[in-house]
Formats: sequence, C-alpha cells, structure tokens
Amino acid sequence: MKSGMRFGLQIIALAVGLPLQALVVAALLRGAWRRFPLLLAFTAVELVSVLVQAPGALESMRGLHPPGLPYWVTYWTGEVINQLLLYAVVVSLLYRAVDRLRSARVLRAVLILVACLLAGGSFLVHFDPTVVRGVWLTPWFRDLSFTCAVMDIVLWMSLLVTRGRDRQVLLLSGGLGVQFAATAIGESLRQMAMASRSHSLALTGGTIMVAAGLFRSYTWWQALRRRPQPETGDTPAKLEAVSEREG
Repeated sequence: MKSGMRFGLQIIALAVGLPLQALVVAALLRGAWRRFPLLLAFTAVELVSVLVQAPGALESMRGLHPPGLPYWVTYWTGEVINQLLLYAVVVSLLYRAVDRLRSARVLRAVLILVACLLAGGSFLVHFDPTVVRGVWLTPWFRDLSFTCAVMDIVLWMSLLVTRGRDRQVLLLSGGLGVQFAATAIGESLRQMAMASRSHSLALTGGTIMVAAGLFRSYTWWQALRRRPQPETGDTPAKLEAVSEREG
C-alpha cells in the first residue's frame, strides 16, 4: 500500500513535472537565457536528470528489482549537481539585485564569499564517509535550502523596495521562495523518517517537496513566457534596451 502511494506520487510528479520543465527550458531558449544563463543550466540539468533516473526509480517502486550501485551513483550525483546549481541561481539573482546599490562591487564580493563559506562549511559538518550518502547528504541539502530561503527573502525585499522593480525576477524569486521553504520542511521530515523508520513521514516529506517543485516550475514558466515588464520608473528607452537584450 505504502509503496503503491509512493509509486503514484512519482507518476504524478513525472506526468506534470516533465511538461512544465520542458516549457521552462523552451521559454528560456526563446531569449530569456541571456539574462539567466544559470537558470537555463539548472533547468536543463534537472530535466536530463529526471529523464535518466525515472526508469530505474519506477522499476524500484514497482518492486521489479532493487536499484543497483549505478542507479544510486547517478541519483546522488544528479542531486548534488542540481542542488549546487539551484544555489548558484539564487546567488546570481541576488548578485543582479545589488546593481543599483552603492558599493555594489564590495557587496557582490561579500555575497559570493559568504555563500561559498556557508555551503562549504555545512558540507564539512555533515560529511561522513562511514555512512551511506543519503544520511549526510540529506541534512546538507536541508541547510542549502534554508540558506537559499534566507537569501531569497533578502532578494524579495530588495526588489520590493527598488523603484522600477522587475516583475519577472519577482516571480522567479517567489517560486524559489516557496520551494525552498517546502524543501527545508520536506528534508527535515525525511531525516526524521530515517531515524524513526517511519514510511508515513517519508511520504509526507516527499509529497511536500514534489508539490513545491511543481509550483516553482509553473511560476517560472509564467515568468519566462513573457518579456519582462518593469514597474513605474522605467522610461521607453529603458524598456527598449531590455527588449534588445532579450533578443
């Protein structure tokens, strides 16, 4: 019964998530990738990872055979790459947001330094080669999600108080914020499930994370399918320059 629920959740995630991810990639390739190259890298890698891992994951959930070493190596490698790229996406958006601030160069340097120290420090704290990868990678992913959530809040607030704010970046940031908060909760529940061997907790955490990922993909698609429309404070010349950059 529980394995059937996990299998059904995976089918829903693939049936809804894959088309949404493809739409996001298509929207980026129409020109938005020039503004958000890391966003394109992340969405493309995420899409490929899902396509590569889906057959093995579905067979395992159906009980056809247990996943072997190649599957787990592919799974955790893909997860690490996706998490780091997503982390880089948030840093890049915040990096862009400080353009109009004084001492932008110093703030950018501090931002990159702090982001690297937090990610690297958390990795060193949780890394344990004596246990299986999931035991120490799960809390590391949770910490990355929490850090991203904090940075996303800072990004959101800076955009709200900036004159002529970019609605496209606001939507991208909003989708990320929901996912980061939900991922932090989901990863915490999954870690608790490992300790207590609770399938219900693991399923709840997975459901929360899947729903948040679908919401983020939909929000990104809506943000990227249209050209950016900054709010008041942008002259026709500025709007024309944005259009030219978008190709």
